[in-house]
Amino acid sequence: MRSFTLTDRACVLLKASRFPAWTFGPILFSIGMVHSRSIPKLKSFGLLRAVLQIFALSFPLCIVVFGVNDVYDYESDRRNPRKIANSLEGGVLDPAYHSDVLNAAYFSTIFIIASALVNQRRDNCLAAILLVLLSWQYSSPPLRLKEVPVLDSLSNGGIVFLAWFCGFSFSGSSISTIPSSSIMLSLCTAGIHALGAVVDSEADFAAGQTTIATALGNRAAAIFAASCYLAASSTGDSSTTFGIYVRTGLAIMILPCFNVTWARRSFQAIVYLSIPSALFWIGSKIWNAKKNIKLD
Repeated sequence: MRSFTLTDRACVLLKASRFPAWTFGPILFSIGMVHSRSIPKLKSFGLLRAVLQIFALSFPLCIVVFGVNDVYDYESDRRNPRKIANSLEGGVLDPAYHSDVLNAAYFSTIFIIASALVNQRRDNCLAAILLVLLSWQYSSPPLRLKEVPVLDSLSNGGIVFLAWFCGFSFSGSSISTIPSSSIMLSLCTAGIHALGAVVDSEADFAAGQTTIATALGNRAAAIFAASCYLAASSTGDSSTTFGIYVRTGLAIMILPCFNVTWARRSFQAIVYLSIPSALFWIGSKIWNAKKNIKLD
């Protein structure tokens, strides 16, 4: 009988949660909080509650999103060359560790919801509950949304929106007051996911994975990806950082619609565009906040 040390199990959980992705939830939460124009004061109980929820959206959320996926994708991962190579997308999760990962995901689910309940804001609690529910159902039965064409991409956008809305609703802002940029963020995420499915279609097909690209074809998936950016371009001012980003992204997304062999380069370009655009936006908000503090 195989035995595993505590260190072995900790390393597996670390790997299954995709450590580099731990910043994903906290960044979205912070963007949502900035959009709400209500940031907790320093040395306040509100700040402590915010830190608790930000932490909940790091490792705890990632073990639900990625760890659960590794458990339920075990059979297909064994046939997937990307997974066998143990890349940043994760490797093949040894079945001996499946119970450890699932248990960590169960406890993380409770922690994420509890971190919102402590905040005592209705919309914030609802966002946290829906976030963990969608994160579970993306990979696990009975819905397993990742194998439902179109919904696989849209559910990714939904996870991003809910993580953002956790931050937006933290101080009491309701869903009726959300800015158009939040919808733009979700649509762009869905588009990037669909284009990524085009890039990975051969590997996914070989692994027996059903995605928007393997089910509908590469060109249809590319057109869907561009359509997401087209829809996002109608939700905001073209002169803003978000507006400039989405319109530039749309030009990139259109290319694979005419020639799917451009999908990989377009995917790389949109990722390289998205990262600096997000950092620039966050940096500009921090800079403006500092100026406001000085004026006070």
